[in-house]
Amino acid sequence: MRFQDDTGPTGASGLTVGPESGDLQQDIVDGNITQGTQLYVRGTLSDSNGLLRIDGPDLDNYVILDQGVLPAPQEVSLSTLQSSGEDYESELLRVDGLSFPSASGTFNASTTYTVEDETASLDYRVESSDQTQLIGESIPTGTFTYEGVLGESSGGFQLVPIRPATALPVVLTGFTAIQNGSSVSLTWQTASETNNAGFRVQYEQTGSWQNLDFVPSKAGDGTTGQAQSYRYTVDRDLGPGTHRFRLEQVDLDETTALSDTVQVEVGMEGALHLSAPAPNPASERTILSFAVREGTEAEVVLYNMLGQQVKTLYKGTPRSGQSKSLNVDASGLSSGAYVVQLRAEGRTQTQRLTVVR
Repeated sequence: MRFQDDTGPTGASGLTVGPESGDLQQDIVDGNITQGTQLYVRGTLSDSNGLLRIDGPDLDNYVILDQGVLPAPQEVSLSTLQSSGEDYESELLRVDGLSFPSASGTFNASTTYTVEDETASLDYRVESSDQTQLIGESIPTGTFTYEGVLGESSGGFQLVPIRPATALPVVLTGFTAIQNGSSVSLTWQTASETNNAGFRVQYEQTGSWQNLDFVPSKAGDGTTGQAQSYRYTVDRDLGPGTHRFRLEQVDLDETTALSDTVQVEVGMEGALHLSAPAPNPASERTILSFAVREGTEAEVVLYNMLGQQVKTLYKGTPRSGQSKSLNVDASGLSSGAYVVQLRAEGRTQTQRLTVVR
């Protein structure tokens, strides 16, 4: 049994307890301990072949605290696990875009396979029948998603699957981003689709991914063996700099899989650039970006409709030609219309912001 809490260098830290026996095993069989159960565990920690664990005989006692929810898996690549595996040991992970380079047929017990993505390869360890449900299951022939934990043995780090892997229901054959003036056109193609609801278009903003829109599958029931083409235009004012996009494919049963990311470089068309705030209207927070062509002092100021300065959002010297994002706290502003003004190089640009309560 593996469990984790919310400490550690990745935001989580995991341990192994087992093999289960006695009361612990019975609580698992009876369903008193399931995925998401919160536990207090007391025992003696050991390090077997590099894997941190509390062996069954070293478990002093445990208390079932509550039934919580399963933590969200951390999204990682194989190269990250190769270089920083100790940080992810026994933690719930998600690795997209995996494939078996040489295996075929069905899984055998107590067998180590090799999986790879675009960055690296790693061992994929199928244990005995009392530890996995994969034995006798078909080995995926295409790309699939792994959700499970990272283990460690004397041979190094390895994925340790319990349940059959999720084969991607969509074979994506292309995904590109092309700048078209101040907007970006995203295009992608599929060779086949199975039970595909559609695609969430996602945009990386201030270090996190935001959903822009949902593009439904062109297949009536989500399944087709014919190639399909999709296009989506990002209808927002993108500032100068690098912009990254990806697709989150959504199955009819709501399982998801992520595409590779694409990026596009947007250049400056004038001396100043000030994006429209988003969201707008705003109630709590909104985000905008600005850029100046030359590395000179700039100021971004918020005014009310009486022309009174409400607050200074930025004052300094940004990098020339590089977009800078600003998080605007609107929670303390009264409802109404405001003007955001960028001043630099003796020029100004403005955008309107509406605050609602």
